[in-house]
Formats: sequence, structure tokens, C-alpha cells
Amino acid sequence: MATSISSSSGTINIGGLASGVQWRDLVDQLAAVETAQTVTPLQTQVSTAEKRKTAWNSLSALVTKLQDSGNALKLGSAFTTFAASASPSSQTNRTLLTSTANASALPGSYRVEVVDLARAEKLSGAVVSDSAVAMGLAGAFNVGGQAVTVEATDTLDGIRDKINSLNTGGTPTKVSASVITSAAGQKRLVISSDAAGSTGTGLVDGTEGVLKDLGFMDTQSRAVPSISLAVAAALGVTMPPPSSIRVGTTTISIDLSVDSISIIVAKIRAAGGQAEIQKDTVGGVPSYRMSIGGNVTATADANSTSTIAALGLSSGAQTSVQQVIASGLAFQDATNNVADGATRLTDLRSGGASLGVNVGDTMTFSGLRGDGTTVTMSFVVGGADTLQTLLSKLNDATTGFGSGTRPALASIDPDGKLRMSDSVGGDSRLRLALTLSPAAGGAPAALLGSISAETVGRSRAMVKGSDAQVRVDGVLMTRSSNTISDALQGVTLNLLQSEVGSEVDLTVTRDLEAAVKGVKDFATAFNDVVTFAAGQQLAGQPLQSSTTLRRILSSFTQSLRTEVTAAGNYSRGTLVGFTLNRAGTLEVNDTTLRTAMGANLSGVQALFGTTGIGNAMEAATTFASRSVDGTITTAISSITDSNSRLTRRITDAQSRVDARRTAMVARFTSMELAISRLQAQGNSLTSAMSGLTSSSN
Repeated sequence: MATSISSSSGTINIGGLASGVQWRDLVDQLAAVETAQTVTPLQTQVSTAEKRKTAWNSLSALVTKLQDSGNALKLGSAFTTFAASASPSSQTNRTLLTSTANASALPGSYRVEVVDLARAEKLSGAVVSDSAVAMGLAGAFNVGGQAVTVEATDTLDGIRDKINSLNTGGTPTKVSASVITSAAGQKRLVISSDAAGSTGTGLVDGTEGVLKDLGFMDTQSRAVPSISLAVAAALGVTMPPPSSIRVGTTTISIDLSVDSISIIVAKIRAAGGQAEIQKDTVGGVPSYRMSIGGNVTATADANSTSTIAALGLSSGAQTSVQQVIASGLAFQDATNNVADGATRLTDLRSGGASLGVNVGDTMTFSGLRGDGTTVTMSFVVGGADTLQTLLSKLNDATTGFGSGTRPALASIDPDGKLRMSDSVGGDSRLRLALTLSPAAGGAPAALLGSISAETVGRSRAMVKGSDAQVRVDGVLMTRSSNTISDALQGVTLNLLQSEVGSEVDLTVTRDLEAAVKGVKDFATAFNDVVTFAAGQQLAGQPLQSSTTLRRILSSFTQSLRTEVTAAGNYSRGTLVGFTLNRAGTLEVNDTTLRTAMGANLSGVQALFGTTGIGNAMEAATTFASRSVDGTITTAISSITDSNSRLTRRITDAQSRVDARRTAMVARFTSMELAISRLQAQGNSLTSAMSGLTSSSN
């Protein structure tokens, strides 16, 4: 090995080259010997102590589990557990509810009927074609107790965002909004309560009627006995002179002495508004009222306010909207005036041009009722047939749209368009197509133009907010949630399905299985400690010779022998199937334990309770594992302190070894330097002598 050193004459490579001695290996060997004598024994002590520390930490974790299980027995939580179970419906075998019980429950049996479930309200607004276009509405409304201010420039998306912005922070409305697409070009705003219950979304319209214009509420008239009688005659009262009202932004002329509610609805539809007739039957007597979509306000006409009052128009509820389809063509008569029911079919025109209906032509109409059932019918045009003839065919109660369980009604409205209304509100499949087949031959042609949904059928209340109703032993209870925890003491009912008239059996009993499990968990925790201690007695284990470990285990075992006279016939663990075997582990006889609990649960609880085995074990484990002066804690702390001292000694010893190594290297280096210089001088003398010899010759 060569070593570079510096001298006044330059750098000289040495390392046994001058002396011929491999002193570098000698230095390494001497340092290794000293390390083995002074450092390694200390490191071995630290390593051995760390293994003991790891073992003590493992024992500490096991003792903590034993302490927890013993404390559960001491406090009696394992013996005060109740179980609640509900039978399925005897009629349908459905699971109507589940139940749980806590320690405050009382044993007993109950009959429970789930009358209705709590539901979160979800409301749907009117359909618009584009949610990103300004709505042109201005005003305010309340949602969840907080105000939403709408400006004319707000889009449907913007109104949604304003509603959602209030559902944040420390006082959220708990109401959310979204814009859904029900079909191509059909957007609607949906407002939902985040919580179930009849409180719902808390929508309250302002004086501007923004919620009505958005389609969340309708405006309803008072009920009349007929849809065809003039309102004045139907109500039998004197009506104000002709006037007008405003529906949304559209003005509608009304003469109550002439107009029936059917005519008023037709006028609103012809003006592009949404209106329908709703039928109510009370005691077998039918009545009818208008439901108008949009805010109804008075115009500047002198009698407008009186007209609104006479009709009894006021904010309604979230009623369902009936689907209305309308023809793309507006019919005219022979003089290009708006057609009506008396207009002959052969005179029909549209846009000033004849529709080409001739006597002998075949009219065929087909489509779907609101429930999806099909309608197909044809008739040959006669010379006297009118639009009323067509309406009668369409509305026929046997073969037309007027038949079936969900009929529809066709009409010719004041704008000359043919409209058909579903009789039921909500989602609808109502469709109509009308073709004309010429008697002279030729391809059939569509007579009504494009027929489309003018008003999309929908349910304003997609889900009606409601409270849960449950009857317990005949007592009806109403709650805003399907989780009911205050009907029976200590019992929580989770309502899943309603079934009126079906009572299920709810049974609350002490959960003996939980008590058995508590005792067995305690035994398992104790046995884990015993198994660990037994493993440490094997040769080479860190705690093989630890008397501290033996004392700890002995104290735990002694706790199991605690006798409790207050426990009566069960004063010792062996009497309830709780015994130590020859290996020192616990065995639990389930049958004996259950029998004892069934005979004297309080006695068994006392055996393991505050003066019994659980208390004794809790005290013993606490003594062993206290954070400051526990037996295990002290052992771990002692090792930590000892290893800290040993680590310092190791550092000092290693420093001494390193210093001696440095000193030896320095001495050998000096020796090599001296020898190298002597060798250089010798070489110079040899050269000089050689020169003298050469001269003498």
C-alpha cells in the first residue's frame, strides 16, 4: 500500500516502501483488537437491552388489552347490553324496519306499524329550452328561510347557483338546486330539501310571483260546477264588466258573463301560457277549477282586480301539470278568419291557403294516450262534416282518445290551433298524428303540420316532503326522520318500508350473548399475556430470567381467584365456568356461563364487577402499566436510561480507538519519512564514491 506524505522537498510515496514493513495492516489489526475489547461489548449490551425493551413494549400492549376487557367487566357494560329485533311483515314478508337498543332500554315486546316514511321534498319548475338564457324575471322568494333575489338578467343556471350559495357556511338552508335535462331542449330547475320531513324546501313566493313564473307554484281559481257554463252563470252571481288579467307578461281579455273556465283556459293557451282544468269530486259531486302556470296580476283596466277576485285566483300548491300538445297549423275558415267548431272541413285553410280537404277523403289519426296506450281511427270526410266532427271523433269515449283509464281531450282554441290535453298531470306520453288521404289517390299528407308538446307534463312535487308516521302499540307518532330514537326508551327504530295495516313484533331483550362475549374477550386477553410470558421462558428470549415478568403474571393470576360473597351462589369464577387449566390459561364453559346468567345475572355481574374479578384485574394491570411508575413502565425507562449511558460510553471508547489509530499512523509515517531520507543520503554517497573511483582510474 502506498501513502502520500509531504516534505520540504516534495511529495514522497510511502507505506512500507521505504521500511519494507506493512504497518497499515498492523494499525488496522491493533484498532480492531481495541474495538473488540472496549466498544463491541458495550454495543452488545445495548442490543440485548433493546430486545428486552421491545419485549416489554409487546407485553405492555397485551396488558392494555387485558386492562380494557377487565374494565368492561368491572363497569358492567358487557352485562347491560340489550338487543332489539323486529319480525318481517306477516302479510308480505318484507322487512319494514330494523332496530337497535342501548344500555338504557327496557325489556319488553311491542307491536309496531309503519304507516308512512319520511321523505325529502323535491320540486320541479317549468320547462325551458335553454338554461343559459336570461329569464327576464325580477323579484325575490325565500328558500329554507333565506331570501333569493332574482334579476332580469339571471338565467336558470344563475338562479340555481344563487340557491346553492345559500346552502353553505354556518347557517345553510339545507336546500339544493340543480338543472336537469328531461329531453332534448327541455331544461328544468329542480329544488330539493337535503333533509326529510314535511318542512321541505320552505319555498315562499314574494309579491312579484317569481316562483309562479318559474313554474314551482300555480295560481288556482275557485271551484265551479261546470266547465262549459259562463263563470257568472256557474257561480250564480253578478260579474264585473269585461276586463283583462295578466298571466306572466301576457294580457288575457276576459268577460265572465260569457266566458266559461274552458274558454279562459283556451285563451291563456292560445296566448302561449300554461293553464288546465282540474277536477275534484266530493261526496260524488264533481267540481272544476283552473290551474294557471305563472303569476296572475291585475292590468290597468278598471275591473281587472274585481275579475281576479271574482275568479278567486290565488296561489295554489305544487299541483301536477297536464301535458298539452298543439298543432303546428292554425286553422282558418273559408274567409281566412280563425276557424271554430262550426267550420266545415272542406273549407279549412291555413295561412290563407286551402288545406285541400275534399269530400270522400280519408282522415286518419293515431297516437298515444298519456299512459302509452295506442289510438288509431279513420273516417271519410262528408260534405257536412265540421271541425266539431273531427273533435267528436278524437274525443270519442269508445274508440278515440276519450276512452281508456287516462283519456285526453281535444279542442279548437281561439287561435285556431287544435290542442289536446292529458287528463292526468305528470310525465306523459301523449302523442297525435293526423293524415289526409285524398279520395282521388296520392300519398297521404300531414294535416295538422308538426304536432309538439306545448306544455310538458310534469309533477311540480316530484317527491312530496312528508314526516314519518309510526304506530307503537296503537299510539301514532309523527317524526321528521326515518330514524326514530325517542319512541321507546333506549331503542332506535330505522324505518325502511311502510305497510299500512301490518303490525310487526318488536322484542327488546337483554343481550346475554354480548355478556358471554365480554367474558370470553377477557379470557382471550389474559391468555395472550400467559402465552407471551411462556414464550419468554424459552432459552435465548429477552425476558427469560425476568423475575419482574413472573411477578406481573402472578398478580394477574391471583386476580382471577377473587371471591365475591355478594355474588351469592356465584362467588368464584369456577362456579360460572371460568377456570384456570394446568397450563395457566383460562377456559370458559359457555353452557355453564349462560346457565349462571340465566339464573342470576346480577350475581354473575357482581362476580366480575366493582368488587370482583374485573376490578381486581383492572387494579393489577394498572399497577403494571401506569405511565409514571408502573412495573412495565419502570422496566422500560430503566433500559432507556441504561442504554443512554452505554451509548455515551461507546462514543467515548470509539473516540479513544480513533485517537490511538491516528497517533500510530502519524508515528509510522514519520518512520517511513526518516528511512526514506536515509536511503536518499546513502544513494548520494554511493554515487559520489563511484565518481571518485572513476577519476582515479
